[in-house]
Amino acid sequence: MTQKEYLGELPEKTRKVLKCGKKERIEFIKKPKFIRHPKALKLFKKLTDLMNEPKKDRIRSILLVGDSNNGKTAMVKKFYEMNVYKNDDEMLFFEHVMLIQAPNRADLHDLYNKMFQFFVVPYRKDEPISERENKIKHYCEVNQVRMIIIDEIQGALIGSITKQMEFMNGIKNLSNILKIPIVLVGTPKGVSLVSSDHQLKSRFVPTKIKKWEYDEDYLSLLYAIEMTLPLKKPSLIYENERLAKEILELSDGLIGDIVTICELLAIEAIESGKEKIDKKMLKEIEYVPAYDREGVIYADEI
Repeated sequence: MTQKEYLGELPEKTRKVLKCGKKERIEFIKKPKFIRHPKALKLFKKLTDLMNEPKKDRIRSILLVGDSNNGKTAMVKKFYEMNVYKNDDEMLFFEHVMLIQAPNRADLHDLYNKMFQFFVVPYRKDEPISERENKIKHYCEVNQVRMIIIDEIQGALIGSITKQMEFMNGIKNLSNILKIPIVLVGTPKGVSLVSSDHQLKSRFVPTKIKKWEYDEDYLSLLYAIEMTLPLKKPSLIYENERLAKEILELSDGLIGDIVTICELLAIEAIESGKEKIDKKMLKEIEYVPAYDREGVIYADEI
């Protein structure tokens, strides 16, 4: 790829930053950003198809699981943002997807409190469950909510078995009342919340976000990441098999680590003046892989 072809492929936002100094470019790299990659696009289609199903008594739902730092929260947050309808002229604002974080314990009242907080409406903590469910149904209809996503569902594992079952049955009942899909998102630990009950297991179909492997999807991810890095020369990390495989091994296949490694390499490329990433820089960034952090291997000493 020539320099001209490379610059032509960079998104306008990245290309604009190229004109800035080193400090500004490094700050741009460090800013949180969503990387559009094949797995995200597949999940968006799956959620969109589910959301577009007609309302019915036994609506299909999903239990979405994946390891920590593998992009679950970033993807569902982006999906929420994609489904916000705003029209300033008509003063309309609808959130078709409710996105909340599960309580850090199995408490149905806490879950409903978070739903009221999502709608920014007053609520009483001492209301009976049935009244709270009716109010949630009303606010969901008024705001045209078509899907509920509950993130970090493994938090509901804190509490007695009785509390856990009460919590999960409350979610199932809410799905019956609203007749819209509910997506539970969490680490593999969360599977035990539905696996012990046949009705919950059949309702919430487990879907796993796998770790990244060396394949076309992974190389597409590397390309998407490189397009966000304001480097003056093409690195072509997605064409460098040895470098791509080392990044994958160092990251343990977790997208959060893959992105962080690429960003650190880009910062090193800017600070060194090389303006492109090469394999030798992996030693310079001194990145400690996630699987070694549990053994407390220190990245640095001061």
